[in-house]
Amino acid sequence: MCITKKHELRSYWSTNPIHHMPMYSAAMSKTRFETILRFLHFSDNTTSRPRGHPAFDRLHKIRPLIDHFNQKFADLYTPAQNICVDESLIHFTGRLGFKQYIPSKRARYGVKLYKLCERATGYTHKFQIYEGKDQTLEPVGCPDYLGSSGKIVWDLVSPLFSKGYHLYVDNFYTSVALFKHLFLEQIGCCGTAQPSRRGFPQRLLTTRLARGQRAALCNEELLAVKWRDKRDVYMLSSIHADTTIQIERATSVVEKPLSVHDYNLHMRGVDFNDQMLASYLISRRTRRWYKKVSVYLFQLAAYNSYVLYSKAGRTGSFLKFQEEIISKLLYPGGSVAPSTSVVSRLHERHFPSVVPGTSTQPPPRKRCRVCSRSGIRHDTRYFCPDCPDHPALCLGECFRKYHTQVHLGT
Repeated sequence: MCITKKHELRSYWSTNPIHHMPMYSAAMSKTRFETILRFLHFSDNTTSRPRGHPAFDRLHKIRPLIDHFNQKFADLYTPAQNICVDESLIHFTGRLGFKQYIPSKRARYGVKLYKLCERATGYTHKFQIYEGKDQTLEPVGCPDYLGSSGKIVWDLVSPLFSKGYHLYVDNFYTSVALFKHLFLEQIGCCGTAQPSRRGFPQRLLTTRLARGQRAALCNEELLAVKWRDKRDVYMLSSIHADTTIQIERATSVVEKPLSVHDYNLHMRGVDFNDQMLASYLISRRTRRWYKKVSVYLFQLAAYNSYVLYSKAGRTGSFLKFQEEIISKLLYPGGSVAPSTSVVSRLHERHFPSVVPGTSTQPPPRKRCRVCSRSGIRHDTRYFCPDCPDHPALCLGECFRKYHTQVHLGT
């Protein structure tokens, strides 16, 4: 459904030639799909704690899914050196206590995720779902005075301590205290900074610069930079020195601080991940927030699988990878090239015909194949001339059920 999008759910099972796609009705009836979707659960509601309880969890309904994916994402792949932390938004406009409004995001309203992604591929190594202002997060070894934004970064990056990673964040997370503590854990950091942040050198604020000029101050492992472009840009880094790089533009050569250049280059991991998923997101209106988030997490896992698929030396786009997954799941035997009978079922229509008469029985009738299997004696005047043995079948449910079971091997 993320590849072939329709305006209504029932259109996938429509017999109208404009919408008709036989693959959906061949794989599953609309009633069964809606029933599974209606009763889709990932945790036991009887174990949920009431509001006000110290162990109350707003994400209890999908907590097993969150823990499972976070563990698998970290175990199956080791990201490259350059990583970044940023936010994503799952579109949701229903009633929800921790729904967020972010005007810079395309969805604007929804459930917010914090992601730790690899820059080169957009692989999500770890994620965290925002639960509200009263969210209590106490990562192991994290100082209490870092604040909520610093604790989020610490929780996401802590599995990568002592491995020499370079982390890029925006001004929401950048702070002097966080960068110093992460440097002690062998995590170099770089990010845009708010000049009003505690510990940021105030001498840079009063320094007046012309366009293209820069000013920098260094204190131990930290470098603070002010660079004048169209406006003042403030950077904080524990990776870079006070060096510049020349960028060739159409009409001139611009000298830019290396920290600014690397930040623009390596801060796109989460945006790249969102961009790859944007064309295939399944946005269905629902009042159940956890169903929408769970479907998004499955699609996030599918993209991570595609990254592993590419790293294994395979070629092809994300679209081709999803098509191959669908073929493995739906076609018998898991073969990419389906058998002739399945192709016939999915791309041709079987039409009933009237049983031809004989000299002794002008209006002949035969026992229905499906009804007989159910222990019901029911005669019918119709059969399927396109199937082997030409089975006699009642019109309607028996005709559909027989072809679904026989040709899909269920």
